[in-house]
Amino acid sequence: MRRPDHRGQPPPYRPPDGPTGAPVAATQSATPRRHPPPQTRTPWPPACSPLHRPPRTPTLSAAGPPFGTDTEEIVAGYAKHLSYTDVRQLAHAVDAGTPLTVEYVAASGNRTVRTLSRLELDPPYLEAWCHLREDERVFTLSRIHSVMPT
Repeated sequence: MRRPDHRGQPPPYRPPDGPTGAPVAATQSATPRRHPPPQTRTPWPPACSPLHRPPRTPTLSAAGPPFGTDTEEIVAGYAKHLSYTDVRQLAHAVDAGTPLTVEYVAASGNRTVRTLSRLELDPPYLEAWCHLREDERVFTLSRIHSVMPT
């Protein structure tokens, strides 16, 4: 216990001196800790973050880039739910002028299977001759759900 000074009052509080003789800062402890405090922060970004998800485009292979032609890239940009194989088949049919069969969902929600020829790409639409209706039709790329060769 400290002795009172000559006025009868105890001296103001002064933290104890550290091992070097200098006063210990208010944030430091006079005795060293034996163990570090537990880690309370979670790593950023968390594992469930979108930053940890794999990319949606196919990975690069030794064969080259994922899209072989500009047409494939355009079709993939508008028909996001088509598989990579379907994107390639549709793009090839547009570029080569070959007919193909598609499963198409109309705005009303009705599913139909259409055989198309004379394909012309006008993003986000595909203009083609529809063999079911025997007429020129315009199809929205995002509503094409699968592609099959004819």
